[in-house]
Amino acid sequence: MSWDRLVVLVETYFAWLSAAAAMALLLALYEFRGASKSATETVFALEKELALARVKRARTALVAAVAFAALLALWKLQILPAQPILQPQTATPTRMMFEPPTAVPATPTATITRSPTRRPPTAAPPTATASPTVVPPPSCPLPGVCITQPRANQTLDGVMSIRGTANIDNFQFFKVEYGMGENPQSWHSIGDVRRTPAIGTELAQWDTTGFPNGVYHLRLTVVDRSGNFPQPFDIRVVLRGS
Repeated sequence: MSWDRLVVLVETYFAWLSAAAAMALLLALYEFRGASKSATETVFALEKELALARVKRARTALVAAVAFAALLALWKLQILPAQPILQPQTATPTRMMFEPPTAVPATPTATITRSPTRRPPTAAPPTATASPTVVPPPSCPLPGVCITQPRANQTLDGVMSIRGTANIDNFQFFKVEYGMGENPQSWHSIGDVRRTPAIGTELAQWDTTGFPNGVYHLRLTVVDRSGNFPQPFDIRVVLRGS
């Protein structure tokens, strides 16, 4: 497990961990008091020995509960403020699809009017102009978090330059990741985390040599100085190696 995922996991369940630590501390304290009382009141040697063993176990549990509570307090006050916390997002990224090009109707053939005294030459029908294929621009909900190259559903091979914009208020860093399949279960960083904003330039270089053919997703995440980040930008691509 990476450090970033550990930070997110502890921060997400910090309230539950704190409640568990408090409960463990109360139970250990209750057991220690009961064992101490039993060891003091018993008069038989065997029962006293068992009571002392119980006191020892209760003391160990009490020390462990105190140590766990102290570790949570240290995490909250010292370790966590120094880390950029990546809070999990629940919003589903919008997938971009190709829009079909608008067909341009062919220009109709002009009707030729015949003169009563002179036969005009037959006009050749005009050639229909082919409609060019239009690649729609990327749909970026946030202009400051956007990948402009490659395009959605584009086929990639070899070394690919990933371009776009990563620039939000109180910018701290951004990273580009890839995941395999239509619904990636895990994400892997492409290059290092970059701590300089990027505006319409290269975000990372992705060498796809050796990757299995198939569907992949690219994800751009931009984090601010408080450790928060807006919805990451997600784009679907296809690898077709030679």
